[in-house]
Amino acid sequence: MSYASIAEFKRGIPERDQVNLTDLAVDAQGEVQDDRIQDALDDASAEIDSYLAKVVSLPLAEVPRILKVICRDLALHRLYVNIGHSMEARKSLRDDAIGYLKSVARGDASIGDGGDVPAQITSPGVAMTTGPDRQLTRDRLKGF
Repeated sequence: MSYASIAEFKRGIPERDQVNLTDLAVDAQGEVQDDRIQDALDDASAEIDSYLAKVVSLPLAEVPRILKVICRDLALHRLYVNIGHSMEARKSLRDDAIGYLKSVARGDASIGDGGDVPAQITSPGVAMTTGPDRQLTRDRLKGF
């Protein structure tokens, strides 16, 4: 199950761009190929699931809006990559989406579902520091 529908994906993209991204056959008909969009949405959803599976039980009963947005962005990125476009602008969008998913997986962010995870105290109020082992010790300096 995809986090975003084909209709949700199409809503923000001009039809000529949809055709250019999906109608890749040698005998192109000049029509939007919904199956290519669905494949990209399914791939994007699978990528999202790979991050979320650590922190929530899947599938989700209700899809939070942020996941729909991320799913559309990742699917759009995948379609652009498939046609060989330079992805510098779209790459930052993808990187932001993946960064957000990683923060959800770490527990630093919520997917906006109200969260069924109780709040955790992240600091007991005492500063603890650790550092690397000492480089100059009595044993290492013997003989100098």
